[in-house]
Amino acid sequence: MIVFFGYANNDVTVHVPHVPTLGERVQATTIESIDGGMNANAAVSAARMGARVAFAGAVGPDIRSSEFLAALERDGVDTSWAPRDAFLSTAVVLIADGGDRSIISQDDANDAGRLRTVLDKLSIDGGRVFLDGYRASMLPPTLPGNVGLAIDLDGCDDVDAALHAFALADHVIVGRSLWQNSFGIPAERWPILTAEHDTHLVVTDGERGWTLVTPSGETLTEPAVSVDVIDAVGAGDCFCGTYIAFIDAGEPPIHAARMAGISAALACATAGPRGCPTPTELADFTSTLATVDLQETR
Repeated sequence: MIVFFGYANNDVTVHVPHVPTLGERVQATTIESIDGGMNANAAVSAARMGARVAFAGAVGPDIRSSEFLAALERDGVDTSWAPRDAFLSTAVVLIADGGDRSIISQDDANDAGRLRTVLDKLSIDGGRVFLDGYRASMLPPTLPGNVGLAIDLDGCDDVDAALHAFALADHVIVGRSLWQNSFGIPAERWPILTAEHDTHLVVTDGERGWTLVTPSGETLTEPAVSVDVIDAVGAGDCFCGTYIAFIDAGEPPIHAARMAGISAALACATAGPRGCPTPTELADFTSTLATVDLQETR
């Protein structure tokens, strides 16, 4: 069981020719309201890959929240863990031609107390909790012995909280810009941290691909798969959900990262924040990549 705790959003998605600068006015080409949220998107991606998944983010008692949860259920996500005593937060997503985006998000009601409730419940039968980076500072000093932690650190703005989460987690996913530039953690330190805490680290870098560092110090970097980008919203969430689903299924981290990278690329070629492919779509696309590789080596 993987329990996703974090953002659930009503995304107001606005397509524009380019992301406006301060004071500039641009005409939207389309405006739509769709389901989103970092961890809700990741939960859908993991469920589509066949993992047993629950979503524990707090939403409201209103009709829009009910519709949001029903959509998750249709994708195979158990929503019985989601409290209904809060509200469904809103995010405004500006998507420019070519896929560049800016996001304005509203904070939600998923606080440290709610996280403790999730951890206590999960400890009854054991499992893994998956957090977005906004929850890193909410983590307790230790976790129940039968509860694993995976976290997407993007959204975390406190290096001490990030390193505490790193020490507790068995799998950490983080964008290179945040990890290396904002937090100042250079690449030579990555294998030291993974060995010290027995943690697998995946550093994503957009169109430049990803790097996996294992607890043994093995480091592997692979480029991103090339696709025609429609929009990149939710691609990182798709990467996270796919990666942890393959890990949960017992696959080696290198295979999980590789499939996650391909899955995220396919999400970029699909409109909306939940463009993660199905396992069949992923396998079909992967087989075409293998064919291309084979032809190029002849």
